[in-house]
Amino acid sequence: MQTPQNIPPLPLQDYWYELPVERIAEHPLAERDRSKLLVYNIPSAQLQHQSFEDLPTLLPAGSLLVVNHTRVIAARLHMLKPTGGVVEVLLTDPVRPLRDPAAVLASHDRSVWRCLIGGKNVHPGLVLHEPTANLVATVIERNGAEAHLELSWERDVSLSQVVSEVGTLPLPPYIHRDATAEDAVRYQTVYAVHEGSVAAPTAGLHFTSTTFSELALKNIDRVDVTLHVGLGTFRPVEALDAREHVMHEERYGVTSESIKSMLLHASSAQPWTTVVGTTSLRTLESLFAFGARLCRDGIHAHSSANVMQWEAFDQSLSNYTRIEVLAAIQSWMELVQVKEVWGDTRIMLAPGCRIAMADALITNFHQPGNTLLLLVAAFCGGDEWKNVYAAALNGDYRFLSYGDSSLLIR
Repeated sequence: MQTPQNIPPLPLQDYWYELPVERIAEHPLAERDRSKLLVYNIPSAQLQHQSFEDLPTLLPAGSLLVVNHTRVIAARLHMLKPTGGVVEVLLTDPVRPLRDPAAVLASHDRSVWRCLIGGKNVHPGLVLHEPTANLVATVIERNGAEAHLELSWERDVSLSQVVSEVGTLPLPPYIHRDATAEDAVRYQTVYAVHEGSVAAPTAGLHFTSTTFSELALKNIDRVDVTLHVGLGTFRPVEALDAREHVMHEERYGVTSESIKSMLLHASSAQPWTTVVGTTSLRTLESLFAFGARLCRDGIHAHSSANVMQWEAFDQSLSNYTRIEVLAAIQSWMELVQVKEVWGDTRIMLAPGCRIAMADALITNFHQPGNTLLLLVAAFCGGDEWKNVYAAALNGDYRFLSYGDSSLLIR
């Protein structure tokens, strides 16, 4: 991939730190909201050590909270070759007849999925079986560890029911154990609704019904968006310069109700928006890129909500306000008569990009040298992320998916 000319160098060595293996949380805490919360006010460089249960006291009354209500599916399957050998299949996202994971999972009809696949002698044309659920997977194509499989089954039930019967939750590769019954509950947010992710939006794992009740007492509204998390979120940046990294594609969606709520808040006396997790931020910044294109190019029925990798660095999209962008999207939705915006996004948020839709970010502590850490560095600006991570390492915080949390305030 050609390195973009208008983007500053992103040497990977600048976004690296030493993460001791014992700091990676292998299991969740007994209670979701008892995790630590590192609060960092970026303009003042003021740092506080709190508990996540303190969150409602830290956010402004009347502000907005944005969460990703995707739901993790039991995407890890063990299937049999005709010879009896076992093949591990990890579904990542549907290819056809639709790209929408929730719709495909709800369907009773066959579908083709992109997946990761293990095992020898797995070639196009090979037919795999899962006898318990009468699930058949035909290999359409394979390129290394990636493959396309056509899934079919004989019963009149949804694919969601089939995979829930025989699949297991795909815990991240840095958690070195099999998923348990506890993970089936704790590796989902309490607000998870729309099936389609192969990884949890882990910043949301700390929230409880009590958290939301206390937020409501301060008139802090919640807006739900959807981004179905793919395995690319764990993919390391292997290039020496992150500009040469190819971002993964993920499906995102936002309803007209959410657009309306965000527009009302952006126009109010308290426009503060707190975004829960890197996936929610990627969704909002993808939405901004789409809306800014509508502002720049005009509102047309054929306009696409798909977002390319470097649009957050596009200076021609940077001068619009949240109000202008959200109003343009609302007008476009009325024109094309849809109640939801859906698109595929490859957006990369890294130092030097525009962050337009968030005033604060709640996020866990991420692996060194991956795109999630680049996002945090972009949000914080400069080398401020290093202060956050040094404080977390020195403060005995737990890292990664089941680890502790941070509140970063711009």
